[in-house]
Amino acid sequence: MDFNYLAELLFPNVKETPEELEARFPERQLPEGAKVTRFAPSPTGFVHFGGLFPVTVGERLAHQSGGVFYLRIEDTDDKREVEGAAEALIKVLAHYGINFDEGAILDETGNISDKGIYGPYKQSQRGPLYHVYAKKLVSEGKAYPCFTTEEELEALNALDKKSEIKNKDWWNY
Repeated sequence: MDFNYLAELLFPNVKETPEELEARFPERQLPEGAKVTRFAPSPTGFVHFGGLFPVTVGERLAHQSGGVFYLRIEDTDDKREVEGAAEALIKVLAHYGINFDEGAILDETGNISDKGIYGPYKQSQRGPLYHVYAKKLVSEGKAYPCFTTEEELEALNALDKKSEIKNKDWWNY
């Protein structure tokens, strides 16, 4: 199989190379031992302790080590997204003193915008970046398209659930 041909068929509009992307997004110049951490919530509702605790730990780790803490919004699940949840999340975290060095922020009009050179910081807008690497992997024969339909995936998932329930060792609970 001609993997380069397949890569061109799948990603005809991708002209940038991984090397060009890496030049556009250079390695951070941080002190030795500095940590880069992020919080990447889905905008599906309110902030709760299950999110507040890890975001606090990530922020403290980055800032105490001289690193960078950023916010990326994982907005790719349209079915579960709650309108205004991302904006509310940013406001609540600010209320609790969680400070992001870069990432998704609220601009002066209250809309989400990017702060920093490593964006976009909304997951739904990062596809073009990932396509560059996907094309490279396909061209090397390390990735390939999947032709499974949505219905076939649902049937496989249902089988897995039945098997999982049937094979559970209930006595250990």
